[in-house]
Amino acid sequence: MRPKKQWGQNFLRNRGAVEKIIAAIEPQPDDVIVEIGPGEGVLTEKLVTLGNELTAIEIDPGLSSSLQQRFGNIVVNADALTAPLPSRPFRAVGNLPYNVGTPILRRVVADPNVRRAVFMLQKEVADRLVAKPGDEAYGFLSLYTQLYARARILMTLEPRSFFPPPKVRSAVVVLDPDRKPFASAEMIELLSTSFRMRRKKLINNLIGFRELTRNEAMEAMGRANIDEGVRAEALSLEEFARLHSTLGAGSTMS
Repeated sequence: MRPKKQWGQNFLRNRGAVEKIIAAIEPQPDDVIVEIGPGEGVLTEKLVTLGNELTAIEIDPGLSSSLQQRFGNIVVNADALTAPLPSRPFRAVGNLPYNVGTPILRRVVADPNVRRAVFMLQKEVADRLVAKPGDEAYGFLSLYTQLYARARILMTLEPRSFFPPPKVRSAVVVLDPDRKPFASAEMIELLSTSFRMRRKKLINNLIGFRELTRNEAMEAMGRANIDEGVRAEALSLEEFARLHSTLGAGSTMS
């Protein structure tokens, strides 16, 4: 099958990487395995030997049909952004399409039934997932991931590991559930607002958030013991949680 640019297809051809990815899944006997973007089936042919219930979600109708001939009805022609995820414990794995990798990852790590995700992503995105306060790569995605999971980079791959070779390096990331008690839509909204203009001070991003005035934002930051001159990229998730708590205690978010 010829890779299609519209779906960001770059097929993994590195067999050593395949073995490491399969080993990293570590499924329990009752876990469902969800493969996202099976492509040519290089991971699928290993996954079927694990003995777990397996679903492979492939958006490309042509690839899906070819895979169904090899693996049967475990292959589903669907979009991983909207396809139902299992209602019981599952582990996700896949070489995520670069053009939609981030929203797929966000959806999976926030699902209450996920037990581990092993995803291939652009190295740049992987760096954002594991970045710490003050790092150049640190931002909204770093904090969103921390709300729900612990992330670590398993390995980095050069473009020649794929067909066609992408223009960027790739990395495999392992994500284990670590849902914080303060994870919520309101917390995500605060994080998103805080990084809407990255180079501005946090207080300037907060003005207008839930109708906050500058003085109200300053007061909330003071109660959270956060310096009014700080930028969002310098704050840890725990500091954002304190800020969220102080904002929640005020009339603007009650």
